[in-house]
Amino acid sequence: MSTYVTKMFDRLDRIVYARYGSTSNRLVEWVTEQNDGIELYGIVLPMGVSINLPEPPVKVTEVPVLPQLFLWT
Repeated sequence: MSTYVTKMFDRLDRIVYARYGSTSNRLVEWVTEQNDGIELYGIVLPMGVSINLPEPPVKVTEVPVLPQLFLWT
């Protein structure tokens, strides 16, 4: 488990991406559940908040990117 102390203009989704390499909604929600009261700060976190970033319960994989889609040809 690692601990991250927020800096100015930090957001939880960016912190999760930097740590786990993904911003899937389930992963951000899981980190929120591990840190009681973190949702009360809003989108932009204040400086000095300690966030626990434990090892994920499952392997984190990126969602496959779809090939380029053309709506009009």
